Amino acid sequence: MASSRQFHHSQAIRKKNQDIFEIQHLVFDALLTNIPVKAHSRSSPNPSPIRQDPGITPNSFVYSFPLYFLRSTMDVAILDPYIPAETYLRVIRSEDIPNVCNSNKPEWYIEETSGPPYTLFVDNLPDLMPDFWVAARRLQKQYGPLVRLKFLGKKVYLLSDPELIAILLKERDKCLPKQELASEGIFLADGDTWTFPRRILQSIFTGKAVATFVPMFHRLGLEFIEEIEKEYNENHVVKLIRLSERCMLEAICEVCLGLLKGHQRLKHDFNETFEWLSDEGIKRQTRLSLLNKLPMARNIKFFKMLENMDRILDEIMSRPLTDDRNDLLALMARATDPETGRKLTDREVKDQIITILVAGHKTSALLQSWAIFEVSQDPHVEKRLKQEIKDVLKLDGVTLKYPDFNQLKDLKYMDLVLKETLRMHPPAQSAVRGLHEKTVINDEWMFDPCNIFISVYDTHRNPKYWPDPDKFDPDRFLPENVAKHHPAQYIPFGGHHRTCLGNVFALTEVKVNLCLLYQTHDARTSSSHPVIEGNDLLFPPTDLPMKFIKRKTLLGRKKKEGEPETPVMSSPFMKVEREEAEERVYTNRRRTASQTKRLMSMKEEMKMGIFHILYGSNTGTCKDFAYSTARKASELNVQYSVSTLDEYYEKYLESGKEVQENHTMLIITSTWNGHPPDNAKKFRNWMVECQRSHKTDAAKHMNFCVFGVGNSQWNITFLAFPKFVEDTLPLLGATKLSSYEPGDEDEDLQTKFEALQDILWYFFAIELGLSPGIDHKTLVKPAGSHLEFVVVEHEKEEEERGGEFVVTQVKELQADESSRSTVHIEMKVPEGIRYEAGDHLEITAWNHPDLVEEMCTALGYPSDTWLTAVSKSNLPVPSWCPQGPIQLRRILARELDINGIVTRPVIQAITQSLTDDHPYKTKLEGYGGKTQEALDAYERDIVKNGINVVELLSGLPDVRVPLNVLLGVLPTLKKRSYSISSSPKRESGKLTLSVGQVFFKTATGREHSGVASVYLGRLKEGGRIDAHVVTSPMRYPTHHMTPIICVCNGTGLAPFRGFLQEREHLKQLHGEVGPFHLFFGCRSKKEDFIYEGELVDYEERGLLTLHVAFSRDQDEKIYVQHKMREREELIADVLLNRDGRFYVCGDARTMARDVQEELRRIMAKFSGITAEEAKTKFVHMIQEERVVLDVWG
Repeated sequence: MASSRQFHHSQAIRKKNQDIFEIQHLVFDALLTNIPVKAHSRSSPNPSPIRQDPGITPNSFVYSFPLYFLRSTMDVAILDPYIPAETYLRVIRSEDIPNVCNSNKPEWYIEETSGPPYTLFVDNLPDLMPDFWVAARRLQKQYGPLVRLKFLGKKVYLLSDPELIAILLKERDKCLPKQELASEGIFLADGDTWTFPRRILQSIFTGKAVATFVPMFHRLGLEFIEEIEKEYNENHVVKLIRLSERCMLEAICEVCLGLLKGHQRLKHDFNETFEWLSDEGIKRQTRLSLLNKLPMARNIKFFKMLENMDRILDEIMSRPLTDDRNDLLALMARATDPETGRKLTDREVKDQIITILVAGHKTSALLQSWAIFEVSQDPHVEKRLKQEIKDVLKLDGVTLKYPDFNQLKDLKYMDLVLKETLRMHPPAQSAVRGLHEKTVINDEWMFDPCNIFISVYDTHRNPKYWPDPDKFDPDRFLPENVAKHHPAQYIPFGGHHRTCLGNVFALTEVKVNLCLLYQTHDARTSSSHPVIEGNDLLFPPTDLPMKFIKRKTLLGRKKKEGEPETPVMSSPFMKVEREEAEERVYTNRRRTASQTKRLMSMKEEMKMGIFHILYGSNTGTCKDFAYSTARKASELNVQYSVSTLDEYYEKYLESGKEVQENHTMLIITSTWNGHPPDNAKKFRNWMVECQRSHKTDAAKHMNFCVFGVGNSQWNITFLAFPKFVEDTLPLLGATKLSSYEPGDEDEDLQTKFEALQDILWYFFAIELGLSPGIDHKTLVKPAGSHLEFVVVEHEKEEEERGGEFVVTQVKELQADESSRSTVHIEMKVPEGIRYEAGDHLEITAWNHPDLVEEMCTALGYPSDTWLTAVSKSNLPVPSWCPQGPIQLRRILARELDINGIVTRPVIQAITQSLTDDHPYKTKLEGYGGKTQEALDAYERDIVKNGINVVELLSGLPDVRVPLNVLLGVLPTLKKRSYSISSSPKRESGKLTLSVGQVFFKTATGREHSGVASVYLGRLKEGGRIDAHVVTSPMRYPTHHMTPIICVCNGTGLAPFRGFLQEREHLKQLHGEVGPFHLFFGCRSKKEDFIYEGELVDYEERGLLTLHVAFSRDQDEKIYVQHKMREREELIADVLLNRDGRFYVCGDARTMARDVQEELRRIMAKFSGITAEEAKTKFVHMIQEERVVLDVWG
């Protein structure tokens, strides 16, 4: 198979003539060049059923595929376009199809593409009547993204699948019949007729060139607003598309042709002629070409108008090319080809001008109109967009601000809005590619001479690539989401070589208009003039009737002295809009009758009932968030209940009785290797059982919102359980209060949760009317501590309690000359505790004694101060702080996290404890506030410098924070998990850990040490620790002969050391074991090759084949993925041919990521599949537990 998708023409066909059974495939006839570009349906295509051939066994399905799949023996190509996790192209061998494989059948068997059956004499003409585009939408919905039609004896194909589109867009030439208007314009031309003007236009349509037009766009934008006001005052409604087209045509005449106000006659003649030709051109494309050549009145007028357009352009181009002209016509006339030095001829300039005018003004007008319409439909999107405009343009509500080019580039959310608008309403609804002769792609697929019709509209709404495709969601184009997109699933400006050069020009013009419009007006749909959809959805018959309400004051308002910035945040819980002229918050969101009824029901429930705060948590993060929410609920006098998901199940669901009252709930949960936390398993099993039993109303009493907590470094199972809860509860009758809100510990998790809480409390206070008079500042104020600490006299010494695991040995594994440390820890397993090789030990670590003393000093209390904790609310005193006296030293050493980066809630609590005139208050507000500036400052000065609470307080020598304020908001110490590096098969009463100790110097010069790793390194023989065994997915294969490949670096070796001890036992038991290849990485053989003696011994005894990568022992760094590439054939054989297992353990950020990429590359190379298909195959192997990842961030 060729490595690139290059095209080989008729000679390649002749070489294979004896082997090929010719069929017609992927033919889009020249007929389609006579069909206009129009809108398609809003309705998303549904999955078409896979047809079963009568000669195929029940387990083998054929979804027909029109491309040749050439093999030496007969194969059938299978395509399932609507199952994302499936490989795109699979092959079922002919011997598996008994009715096909016999001596009477041809060597080549290709199943026909799906489409409606032919009718005698007229083929599919009845299926295309009365409107081709309506029929096309219906047929793609019925038959899928590839539809075969026949019309006038010729086959036609409709295509909306990115996999094939990506291949077709790589062709430079469109190969279309010559057109009547601007046939040599850059949009239609091919070959040198295209490449030559393309090079010239590329030198014109640069960002720098577009920036020079921005001042002109400012003036034209004001004219656009004036036209809106004029039409709205006259008609009380604005037909937005038509008005935008008029304004854009005026604008493009000025920018493109240089026709200013002094050329009114010429501009009028040009506009009148151009608009008539545009409309008639579309109508001519709907007719048979023969009718367009007959001597009828409209044909005669058409050619006369063409001559008239040519005359007008001659007159326009005859004007002097003075130096002060920077319109596009002047730029094109002056430009030279950078390769040949040639200039465009007058004819070529005319064709390029017409092309720019046709494509430019329609594209800009439609994009602008639909963007304004879609934004008006979603208050949440409108609020975010206006907030960004205020922030970037620094609006004061007094002066109209004009954006410069750099500010326009900074409007990132507006970019997302415009991209989503182009996805839902692409101005270019279709694209056509043609082939002049029979063509083979990759020596596999053959095309007859044809035109291939690509439906951009249906591609942009293909549910395989766009979940919920009819929903307007700008966040689809966030960078992390775009990274997952197929290259050809979004093609509003074409693709590959033929990508539209003017897209930056169009986007810049629209962004200027939106910036000016939203400063002066609010756009709303008109209730008296509804939008009525017709066959052409891009141009509804009613247009887009809109109301434009002039603002009493400009967007933004002058801040009062000392007033904080407006919070910049997403509103994940409810779609709300803040009134800027008042302190209170309100929403003007329209609701349906059912939504209003549900809201009123929730309001009554919350007045009489309670707010359920449910969490699922192993390490404690979600529990901390839950109790933070409960503290704020208590402050706002909202009745609440805090419990684990399993506790909720036991109280309300376990009995199976129907819950009578409605429950409003916030679910905060994490996931662990794709599984629920330990205290959420019962709740998860209940959901699964309800699904299995088809109990569609089991959760009808739930009104819920989910906040998921995870780390995106675990990209395969990231937030798997929160997503499962989000998707499953509605199937059981529950009502979502908001879309799923992800929290990523690898980013700013706390800020995301704060944003959720702010909208949550707005919802309760304002939407449900529980606190109607409350001001916004009180709503967003973080929850304080509910604890009060009283210093008491106490003489009894605190007993040093230890855990059940007793340490028997601690030794250093790295060489003396190494600057780093890895310790081997052996401990006795308590009676009744069981573990397996590969499991984790979750330990409860203590802060370093020196750090505890520093913290006590910063607080102004001796470490042996005795305290008693009392709750100031109905929240209980937490378990880590018993009712009786407890020493401050113990609280800070064992219970609270004082070593990690100080959180924003802690900074906020410290800030609130200071008086307004305190010299440090302003500084701290700069980190803990909710403005974008505060978020940026926190990231820059606190996070990047690794500042913990001890260092922060030490830098504020005059600040003494009350214990009541601080101890109740500090996060609790989280448990840490370590892979067990032994097997009970060797010695069941012993367990070992291999721990890399964390030491480094922060940017401020502070010596930082990890809590758990250094705590374990400080242990002595006889020491005791609190710990428990956690089951891991890292399991040795059940069959002893299964071949194994393990990849790791550093202490990632731990579980595989346990595997090797397991193998030793299995070999003694069975006499032989399967192959075991270990790819191990470390820095240097002399310094950190841990367990070297053991590994070499295992290899000498035939239990292991070792592949070691020493990254620092040579000039060029060598890592484990490089060693994998050296043995790629071995890895491919184990995984693809021998049903082997592949394990990875180590750093998720670098090593594990690079190993996964290398493994997918190997799979693609040796399976003959694409990189995208290899990703899918990789996920399948993880789901089948043939690939197992145990990585950390």
